[in-house]
Amino acid sequence: MSGILLRCAALLSASALIGTLTTAPVAADDFSRLDRDPVAGLPVVLTDGDEVDTALFSLRVADEDSVRAYALVVDEEVRPRTAYVESAWADRPEWTGTTGAPAPANRANWVVSNSYPNVALPLLGAASGVLFLEEAHAIAATQAALWNVLDGVEPDPEANHPDVTALYTYLVEGSLDADGGTTARSVEVSPAQVEEVSPEDPLGPLTVSSAGEGPVRLSLRGAPASWLVDAAGREISQAHDGDELFLDVDPSVPAGVATLHMRGDEVPLEEGRLFTGREGVRTQPLITAEPGSATSSTSATFTWRGEEPQERTEEPEPETAEPEAPEVREAPSPEPVPEETPTAVAQHRNTEDGLALTGTWLSGLLVIAGALVVSGLLILVLGRKRRD
Repeated sequence: MSGILLRCAALLSASALIGTLTTAPVAADDFSRLDRDPVAGLPVVLTDGDEVDTALFSLRVADEDSVRAYALVVDEEVRPRTAYVESAWADRPEWTGTTGAPAPANRANWVVSNSYPNVALPLLGAASGVLFLEEAHAIAATQAALWNVLDGVEPDPEANHPDVTALYTYLVEGSLDADGGTTARSVEVSPAQVEEVSPEDPLGPLTVSSAGEGPVRLSLRGAPASWLVDAAGREISQAHDGDELFLDVDPSVPAGVATLHMRGDEVPLEEGRLFTGREGVRTQPLITAEPGSATSSTSATFTWRGEEPQERTEEPEPETAEPEAPEVREAPSPEPVPEETPTAVAQHRNTEDGLALTGTWLSGLLVIAGALVVSGLLILVLGRKRRD
């Protein structure tokens, strides 16, 4: 019997594990990595005299697709084994929240859109006035231009190769006329958080944004008795660009948290997309320098709870007028009581305790005692005479 119970328990555990694995969103390809050695450019000498290496990186953004990318800041190391994810430029206010126009993010987008490798070397050389532009020179000039518009770093015009300086000047000056740019990710949902108190209707809406025409897969985790529905209330498992979706919650669940996961495959990835370390890991941020297709994902959170009971506020008691204090009349001064003399006190004690001890009373006692003594002697004498 115990063996049967053990086998049943093992079967249930395995079933639960399989169910968990089949319902969990696939996360194996939800990040990108540097997949091979970068292509080196010429070192760039800065105005402070430092010489900094430049490179064009290869970033794997899907199972078999890679795009080339540049670094964004000078003083940050590229960690080759770090997982990268696509991020929104809006998450970096130092590059998008500036008052000047155009924003640094838009200028950076213009640089990579109008430089190598998005533009072929002969065409780029002709546009910048550089004949026979070499790849190493183009990489160095493009990297220096990105450092300038995003990090404020300037190369030394006298210490660098003339072709690098010429292309750098062309890119920096041209980016000043950048009109708009891309700040959203290739797959996005807005808003990323929804909170409701005692919802009577489905939570939402959330709006799906996708750079591709294909569907985006949806999955829900974290809350029982809840479903993703469209505006008509139909349960859904995928969405397209511009669709609105809601979370329908069973009334028997008064509170909970549910996480929406969205995943798109072969989503078009334009040049100028921002990639940063996954889960906030510090590494060199990268910007894509050419278009491609990627596996993109994002998430949003639904939160709902019941109404909190309102605290009863005690009404202040009405103020009552304080009673007027009665007039205090002065009491008449008591009449003086004559003090008793010591003689009167002595007489009062004699009256309560009986007769006073006077000399007459003592002499009477002595007379009685003497009479008793005499009587006794007479009795003794008379008794002896009778015996005789």
